[in-house]
Amino acid sequence: MAFLDCRDRALHALPDFATTTDTQAHHRRQAGHCDEAVRQQFEPHELRVLQLARRDGIETLQEPRKRGWFTRFVLGPPPPSRRLANERLEALRRLAVHAWHKGYLLPVSVVKAAEHAGFSEEQIGTLIDNIGRARTARQFASL
Repeated sequence: MAFLDCRDRALHALPDFATTTDTQAHHRRQAGHCDEAVRQQFEPHELRVLQLARRDGIETLQEPRKRGWFTRFVLGPPPPSRRLANERLEALRRLAVHAWHKGYLLPVSVVKAAEHAGFSEEQIGTLIDNIGRARTARQFASL
């Protein structure tokens, strides 16, 4: 059983995160959706949230419903929430998930929440443009 030391803020303790610069560059090339502008404007833990948001579905943005006693009896306890405890990182995750699934047609509330969380218009614009280019490249690659 492995334990995560909360005092150690090293990101290498997270799953699928490389510890050396060579393997970090390899993972960035594999991800294919983080260009240099995004890497320069976001912190490493924010980049990790963006990587995680890439795999999240749009349904992860909905509030989890409470299960009644019979549903809990049949299906078991509800799955853990995908929401992040940090409000700033959760706003970034919501923005990225919306951008991956809806492209440039983002709800204004999501952009405002990201601005309220402390992200600049430049950071938000760079992120949305980068995800838009990656979506377009992915769509044309499947043709």
